[in-house]
Amino acid sequence: MSLGRDDTTITLLDEETINKIAAGEVIERPASVVKELVENSIDAGASAITIELRGAPGEFIRVSDDGSGMTRGDAKAAFLRHATSKIRRADDLQNVRTMGFRGEALASIAAVARVELVTRREVDQVGTRVVYEGGSLVQVEDAPSPAGTAVTCRDLFFNTPARRKFQRRPATELDHIRDTVARVALAWPGVRFRLVQDGRDLLLAQGQPGGDRRAAIASLYGATLAKALLPLVAGTGRTSIEGFISPPDLSRANRDMQHVFVNGRPVSAPAVARAIENAYARRLPPGRYPVVFLWISTDPASVDVNVHPAKREVRFSAGHEVFQLAAQAAASALHSSAAVPNLGRRLGPDPRGDGAALDRHAAPTWTVRDGPGAYGYRAGHPAGLEVELGEAEGGVVSPQASRAVGTAGPRTRFVPLGVFMNTYILAADDGDLVIIDQHAAHERILYEAVLAGLSTGAPEVQTLIPTTLELSPRVESRVCAMLEELSRLGFLLEPFGQSALILRGVPAVLGSLRGARDVADVVRESLEACFGAPEDDAYKGIDLVARVAAEVACKAAVKANHALEAPEIDRLLADLAKASDPYSCPHGRPTILRIGKGEIERAFRRV
Repeated sequence: MSLGRDDTTITLLDEETINKIAAGEVIERPASVVKELVENSIDAGASAITIELRGAPGEFIRVSDDGSGMTRGDAKAAFLRHATSKIRRADDLQNVRTMGFRGEALASIAAVARVELVTRREVDQVGTRVVYEGGSLVQVEDAPSPAGTAVTCRDLFFNTPARRKFQRRPATELDHIRDTVARVALAWPGVRFRLVQDGRDLLLAQGQPGGDRRAAIASLYGATLAKALLPLVAGTGRTSIEGFISPPDLSRANRDMQHVFVNGRPVSAPAVARAIENAYARRLPPGRYPVVFLWISTDPASVDVNVHPAKREVRFSAGHEVFQLAAQAAASALHSSAAVPNLGRRLGPDPRGDGAALDRHAAPTWTVRDGPGAYGYRAGHPAGLEVELGEAEGGVVSPQASRAVGTAGPRTRFVPLGVFMNTYILAADDGDLVIIDQHAAHERILYEAVLAGLSTGAPEVQTLIPTTLELSPRVESRVCAMLEELSRLGFLLEPFGQSALILRGVPAVLGSLRGARDVADVVRESLEACFGAPEDDAYKGIDLVARVAAEVACKAAVKANHALEAPEIDRLLADLAKASDPYSCPHGRPTILRIGKGEIERAFRRV
């Protein structure tokens, strides 16, 4: 049948269909119900929230709180779509300070489930009970109730079989619920949260006095992880950042332990997390990610929370400022002594033994591998957490007696005790035993010395007998484009025919090399490494000039298995103590491993 000019195939959907479609945008799974109801409890000023589950996820969900409660009129109006007490007009969206604001949660849940709401204000003698089924009002009546609100959702998606069909297996849905509650509990550490399934506690966050965030992390993920985290603090006039990140030796195989909160709202903020990841540079091996807990407080007018149906994402009006703050705070934390890998760290089962921890880790074990870089320290990590202590230079580790070292110069921060395998310097530092990789430490010292010329604008240069550097055509052309930048580091180079350069000077710190030929080899190999290979993940966030400095430092540094004299060790330790970041080499490997006095005494059962 052909249509006439004024005929139409477009029709207005009925109210029931509209509600089900709208509910699908907000309520994706049982965890969505928990999220929306818990957020309502937070907005009601609750200090204690209980989430009770029965049967399979979605069969029975009850969220009860001790918040302000509602009048009978508000209890009925709360189920109307876009009815809310949070905003009054469109302009209010520029200043949202509550978790909810659209007035969609209860209407969306009631459209696809059987819902009962029981509420009472402190000043009322009797409470109100409202019952909805599939979007239709069934009953409103007086009911006995403690002060606060309890919302019960039964038979989720009973009238939308397609949505119910696509739910994951019960264990997966339960994990999503537990993760949702944990995130809100971290966002609001001063509130007590209890998650119960069939009478068994799955999660208990006690509500920390003063909103202690580290204590909240400990209650949810275990005290061992919480204690190991590095604190972050940064701020400007309108934005402040506080939080914690993991030290480089504590990493995961995925990003599921990266939590960001904006004005008390758990959000997905990959750009913020990526800014923090970039601060680690090469401290983490490929495919490993840091643990992040980050709380951002900012002017509500500078963040748009109305960009995602489930409010999982936000948009900052000054995103660059937030990303820069996060990166600077992370870099500062990673340069602190707390970031030093600790051999005494133990990632064992959660000491509470109550099943509430979201991650469990087996006891650490030593492993030995064949070939270069043949030792490592691994913690079993069924949940993905791993401890890395880097790689050794020069092949398989074999037992070898350490040699004593005397102090030939003035005492500095690190007091030398001995050397193991002509590679690892043993020293005392503030009551702890530290193991220092002489190559990585010297690499850090040289790297900072080479880069110092950039900050002063007048690098110290050691002139050389002019030496020819033969380079590949690709490398020669790329180096020639950066001769001015390289000269600011102290590398005096000039073109010489095809695919060659003349080297006339280098940073003075490289003067310890044996001769012009040795210096030329180091420079040539470094230029080939930096300019001859495509950009890779390991160098993301590192500019090319710093990359050259890192390669030169690596190739010029004292090698493993090279015996140092006592005065050389004293000088190396003194220079390392003065470095801006003495705890990692420019390629991200640790320079120092620490064993605390307490860890040693516990290992020997002295305490």
